Amino acid sequence: MASPRDTPQAPVRPGQIEPSRATIMVVDDDPAQAQHTASLVSELGYRVRLATDWIEAVRMFDDAVVDLVLMDAVMPTVDGFKLTRMLRARMRSFVPIVFLTSLREPNARAQGLVAGADDFLHKPVRPEALSLRIAAMLRIRQLTRVLESKSRELELMANQDALTGVGNRRAFEACLEREWERARRYAHPLSLVLIDLDHFKEVNDRFGHEVGDALLAFVGEVLEMEISGGERAFRYGGEEFVVLAPEQGPERARNLAERLRRAVAGRSGAASAAGRRTCSAGVAGIPAPGLSSPGALFEAADRALYAAKERGRDQVVCWVPELAGEPLPRTG
Repeated sequence: MASPRDTPQAPVRPGQIEPSRATIMVVDDDPAQAQHTASLVSELGYRVRLATDWIEAVRMFDDAVVDLVLMDAVMPTVDGFKLTRMLRARMRSFVPIVFLTSLREPNARAQGLVAGADDFLHKPVRPEALSLRIAAMLRIRQLTRVLESKSRELELMANQDALTGVGNRRAFEACLEREWERARRYAHPLSLVLIDLDHFKEVNDRFGHEVGDALLAFVGEVLEMEISGGERAFRYGGEEFVVLAPEQGPERARNLAERLRRAVAGRSGAASAAGRRTCSAGVAGIPAPGLSSPGALFEAADRALYAAKERGRDQVVCWVPELAGEPLPRTG
């Protein structure tokens, strides 16, 4: 048997995974055939994971590690078509699947493609054909990973506030809808903390917008450092921030808001050229009478925030039905 160094290999092209860094999973219920295919793959310089039944294949498959699947189309209990659908359902990143098959019926190829296979090799597999097919599939895998990475970057940019690093308003609204539906479906609590920097206009007017931007960035850092678990922080707009607190009732969320308020006041003096700054916060949560929609929950927190401003700022107020009157515009 030839060793990997004795096997002629084409030069690695841009966008191609180096053989020594690629892992190929071979799935075949025939142990002798599985070992033969695995040996061919290993001789080409690739790492191999070998599975001889569908349970082992599902357990062994990991799209962060496996770069290509070579799978027998005909297997007992769960054939390659059904197993392909199972693996596709588990994938977070695209992994090519190539069927190794002795089937010659015209509809077998169509059935495999519908199931999610990307290509076919007929048994017995010639080493030259296998080498070319693996190289082609790995190029597709690498190029797809590059596109997936770019897509994640674009999604992050679309949902992140560039100045503060926390989620932006778009991300908040989408997250609120998801958490609201989950809370209502499972009858779990959900709270929202709305935070506003006190007298922020004064900072911009007196110290300039660069100092104001630095202060906002500092608040974003404080929120990210202080929140935990499933809590999520967002910049709603201007000097307003929002923290979503799933699985928390208003009392726990009030404690969270107090912790955030104290952190801003306690650290801002040393962190900001504008000196010590304070913030006010409004808290609202469900279940609560009258809060029957995500918009109502946000409005309740907004009214509580307005009450905190009216009562002298630098404090936290929890929404109660008595605050249901129309809030007046805040002055900072």
